[in-house]
Amino acid sequence: MGESLRAQERSRLTVLLVVMVATLAAAAGAAVGQSDSGDEAAQPVEVESSIPAWRDLDRAQTDLELALGVRDSVQVAMNRTVDELHLELARLDQLLDTDTGKQLLMDEAERLVVQEYISGGDVEDVVLILGVSEATDALWRKALLSEVSELVDQALNAVDDVPGERERTEARIGRLNDAIPYLSSRLFDAEQSVEAAEWVVYIAEINDMADRERVQNGFIEPTERHWYNLRFCESTNNYTAESANGLFYGAYQFEPRTWRTVGGVGNPAHAPPEEQDARARLLYARRGDQPWPRDYCGRWLPAN
Repeated sequence: MGESLRAQERSRLTVLLVVMVATLAAAAGAAVGQSDSGDEAAQPVEVESSIPAWRDLDRAQTDLELALGVRDSVQVAMNRTVDELHLELARLDQLLDTDTGKQLLMDEAERLVVQEYISGGDVEDVVLILGVSEATDALWRKALLSEVSELVDQALNAVDDVPGERERTEARIGRLNDAIPYLSSRLFDAEQSVEAAEWVVYIAEINDMADRERVQNGFIEPTERHWYNLRFCESTNNYTAESANGLFYGAYQFEPRTWRTVGGVGNPAHAPPEEQDARARLLYARRGDQPWPRDYCGRWLPAN
């Protein structure tokens, strides 16, 4: 195989895009909490951060589409590589016998030359595949003005080198074999990216629902500082917190039945922070500060 086609093959097999769908970075802040009496000791420091993908449904869906595109591209490359490997292995079997190999090369020469003649391709690629290194662009220009059979005659001169073509085929098989584990690794990474993107969309859909219902119900949008203060009051901002009496869970101290009313499943304290945040926003969008009494932690939320 010619160097130009080898380079194309290598590029086709190895060019992969790695998409990082979402960077999960929870806002953090230095904080001090409540005294035993419930009086304010000091307010936590507000930390400004850009809006993450799980708060922006359009962005999350775009990221998912990109991740799916990368996954599909890698899968196509894998399928094509496996198919090419099977073809090369079958070809090698034919090249093991000189007479069979010669007939194979003759058939391939005629097909390739006719195809290139019709498409107006570059004869250099064709003759490099066939091993005819002495062919030139001038030969190709001349062939375009000649009968197809004349170009076929030139190409058929390459069929006598069956052993050389057998070595080149074995080399291609080696490269394809080497590409498969690499592509398998990239495909695994792409699948992981798709799963991460799907999760981000899942959380973004909860936040989008919360945004729409909050507007419908006329509640004031809490700031990140409001939410941080609420979490600190409820659980010292501990997303895995469980109350001593076993009734309340997570950063927002959800009751299990309340958690279920906003679509939660299982123990709230076992849910990722982003999911707890989203479901707390949805709960507020539907009921305001009512789930968090204003004479205690609810005072940290806006007064509607």
